Parts: sequence; C-alpha cells; structure tokens
Amino acid sequence: MKIQILLLLALLVAGSLLAEPMPEFKLPNEAGKSVTLTELLGRGPVIIDFWADYCQPCKQAMPALDALAQKYDSLTVVLVSIDAAKNQNRAKNYLKGKNFAFVTLYDPDKTLAKKLNVGEPPHTFILDKTGEIMMEHKGFTAGVEAEYEMKVRSLLGIEAEKGHDCECEEPCADCQHENQATPEDKPCQDGSQKTPCSDCH
Repeated sequence: MKIQILLLLALLVAGSLLAEPMPEFKLPNEAGKSVTLTELLGRGPVIIDFWADYCQPCKQAMPALDALAQKYDSLTVVLVSIDAAKNQNRAKNYLKGKNFAFVTLYDPDKTLAKKLNVGEPPHTFILDKTGEIMMEHKGFTAGVEAEYEMKVRSLLGIEAEKGHDCECEEPCADCQHENQATPEDKPCQDGSQKTPCSDCH
C-alpha cells in the first residue's frame, strides 16, 4: 500500500513539472488588427507580459523587455494591456513615441488574463516556440530580467554568458564575475564540492 502511495505521489509531482500550453487567443493590437498566438509562435521563444497603465512596476519592466527584444532576433516579446476599454487611450498614449520593439496587444475584458489566473500585473510568461509555458513570474524587480534572459538563452540553445549562472563556490579566475573577480581570485575547488561550471570556461 505504501509503495502504491509513493508511486502516486511521484506521478503527481512529475505531472506538475510538465509544461502547460498557452491557450490560443486572438487579441487586437494598437491598430485594431487581431493577432493570434499561432502568428506569434514558430520563430523562437515568446515572452508574454501582462501590464496596465496604472502599474508602475510594469512600466519599469518595459525597457528591460525591450532590450531583450532587440538583443535576440528570434525572440518575440508581447505586452498585453489589461486596462479597461475606457482606459486604453491612456495606455496607448504612454507607449506612443517610445519606439519599443515589442508587440502590444489589448485584453480589456481580461479574457486571456482570466484563463491564466492573472491578477495584479505585471505577470510574465515565457513560452518555447511551440507555445509551451516554460517559465512564469509575478511582479517585477530590477534584476529579474537576467532570469528571463537565462531562460531565453536556454530555449535558443545559447550557452550562458561568462560570469552568469556559474556554480563555483567562489569566483574563479576564468569566470570573471562582474564586480567580484580580483587578481587574488582562487581556482574553484574540486572533488565533492561544486566545481567550475562549463558555461564559465
């Protein structure tokens, strides 16, 4: 009986780790043209970020998301406004003239937001090119964009940049951790302890 319970728990845990697909949607862009999820997929990873005009962290995230959109040609970044229809003009006016590289869509009735249990923005999803949700994050603080970039690079099959995602116990000479490496840096330790990761070297 105990073995059966353990097997059931193992299956439940394994199932929870499986990626779930982003539901298909059709939302209008700033010009009023409908855009579907299918149209956004296929080129590479997709970041979908829900935001609102009243949300300051959302606006703080925009330059970081724009930088990712411009850095990776195969990445599509989509910002979905959940502002009510009466507030859409304010959202559009905020974006006007900023020349952001991301796609802007509008979900005034929160049809898609409700399907994804999006409450307070910002709420970010990273999809692979088939539409599977590979990462989900609520809120935004400076630095979280580095986590987004690591996931994007992983989906693109690009190795981590030097100094990022290293598992060395202390900075080693080859890692050159930003603001940490010094001439006195020692090589990372071998054996049972963490060793220099291949991404650093």
